[in-house]
Amino acid sequence: MAEFEPEIPISEVKKQVFVACHHVVKALRASDNNLDANLSKLLTDLDSYLSNMAIESKTEVTGFIEIEDQFKEAEKKIQSWESNQSMIWDAGPIEADRFLQAVYEIQTILTGLKGIPTKGNGKEKDVYNRATLALDIAMSRLEKEICDVLYKHKRHVQPRYMAISSRRVGTVNGDSSDSLEDEADSEGLGENERTWEQENTDLVDPTIVPHIKAIANAMFACDYGREFCGAFSNVRRWVLEEYLTMLEMERFSCGDVLGMKWEDLNDAIGKWTRVLRTIIWVYLPGEKQLCEQILGEFESGFSSCFIEISRDTIFSLLNFGEAVAMESHTPEKLDRLLSMYEVSADILLDVDNLFPEETGSSLRIAFHQLSKNLADCTREAFLNFREAVASNESSRAFSRGGIHPLTKYVMNYFMLLPVYTDTLNSLLRDLEVDDSVGIFEPEKTGKDIPPSTFSPMARHLRSIASVLEASLVRKAQLYTDESLSYIFMINNLHYMVQKVKESELRQIFGDEWIKRRIARYQHYATNYERATWSPILSLLRDDNSKTVLRERCRLFSVGFEEVYRNQTCWSVPDPQLREDLRISTSVKVIQSYWGFLGRNAARIGERHVRYTSEDIQNMLLDLFEGSPRSLRNSRRR
Repeated sequence: MAEFEPEIPISEVKKQVFVACHHVVKALRASDNNLDANLSKLLTDLDSYLSNMAIESKTEVTGFIEIEDQFKEAEKKIQSWESNQSMIWDAGPIEADRFLQAVYEIQTILTGLKGIPTKGNGKEKDVYNRATLALDIAMSRLEKEICDVLYKHKRHVQPRYMAISSRRVGTVNGDSSDSLEDEADSEGLGENERTWEQENTDLVDPTIVPHIKAIANAMFACDYGREFCGAFSNVRRWVLEEYLTMLEMERFSCGDVLGMKWEDLNDAIGKWTRVLRTIIWVYLPGEKQLCEQILGEFESGFSSCFIEISRDTIFSLLNFGEAVAMESHTPEKLDRLLSMYEVSADILLDVDNLFPEETGSSLRIAFHQLSKNLADCTREAFLNFREAVASNESSRAFSRGGIHPLTKYVMNYFMLLPVYTDTLNSLLRDLEVDDSVGIFEPEKTGKDIPPSTFSPMARHLRSIASVLEASLVRKAQLYTDESLSYIFMINNLHYMVQKVKESELRQIFGDEWIKRRIARYQHYATNYERATWSPILSLLRDDNSKTVLRERCRLFSVGFEEVYRNQTCWSVPDPQLREDLRISTSVKVIQSYWGFLGRNAARIGERHVRYTSEDIQNMLLDLFEGSPRSLRNSRRR
């Protein structure tokens, strides 16, 4: 019976095979937006080939009628959205797929018509021209769609990180060191500033990614990849600018930075360190992930888009850092320079990983150069800090023998530095330490001393502390009253010891350093007692003559009153140190005076004794309060 079956024309079989294959290829391309790059290119090439063959087949069988009808349907779909201001995505995924299918239909027709010699056929030319126009309209509509969708569905990541304190160091000669003390004590410098987490790395709504990817595939397939990348990069760059504004990071020119007052620059540096960490550790990895999701199969588009999105913001941050590095490297900037250098060094590996391609080499080089420049100026600021301490001289003795502003400045400055221990050890490793500071010999070592006391940072800080001590000795020599010079040294050495004992500095300076300074201010305390009280107590000697005893008692009272008037004005700010000095003084003075009166009361006579032992004891409690006291409330008669 086979010979009676109607024969199907070969041309019709050829047509049906091409159509079936074409539908399979289109289905494969539309079904998965994450195709391997090689497979995607293979399908694109095959689609183009099948388009040509299908159109040739249709032309052979039906002429141009079927192709024209197919084009009109696709053209109608494109034109229906030409004046529509809403987003295709808002109409639903089905409508979006229909629009993209119309784009593919027009692209198929165009590709096929390119391979068919028209020989002056007016219909083919007309359809070709109309298809070209329709494709341009569709691509413009998709450019608008990608911009609207990306911006409408943008997300800003919200990194959670420990607040970086705005630590500010005062000037060496200024009064700001008083406020510095409170600031340093209240900031909690032991906090881990590098604890970073992130709530979300999706920079757009994940549900919109397949739609964006489908638009990318369509525009690249139609040779509009450059237009897609331009639109995509522009929007993502705008969003990144918006994100910087949200983080309160302004753009500054080099001139702006160099002309800033220190208070404003200090605040700007604090923002810069936070923003740079956020951008490199949180935002750009999310941006790169988005670029890979959308453009991963288009290798050149992926890398160029990511760099184009990042470049302006990155260079803005780099320029700020370079401008700060050009500033004068005064000591008060050391803390901020350390924080800038630290973040620049921390992010280098991340920068290398973000921009590994040759196209990102300029960004990598710029970051490495910035880190080097910040390292150099940070070392210079540290050396300037030491020089500022060494060169700080006074022409007048410090009032009331209290804690000198230089001592407060240096010790509170030191307290800012342990958080940068690793960084400073790295920066100071190759710098020589000058331990030849007059009478202050280098520290001895022992088996019980922790290794941290041998670090470069520890050796440099101990050296600066020795420079400070030498400066204090010179300042003490300005006092005309020897006793007050000892009080001055006691106050300042005790302050240094307490700051070290009660902070992380203890692990840096070591217990041996503390013991030596305690011994030194105790030695000054002994010298104070000798200089102040020995001449007065030497009067309390027994004698057989009533006249001599009465004169000695009178002279003791006069001498004590003089000490009282002077030393109630002197200042010992630390309550415990003040109490210790009073107790030590009382033991010697009261014991000597009580004994003298007890042995000689009958011969001196009560009316010749101006103060009792209780009076003397009560009056000693007024010493070192920093304000003058009246003798009237303590006199018996």
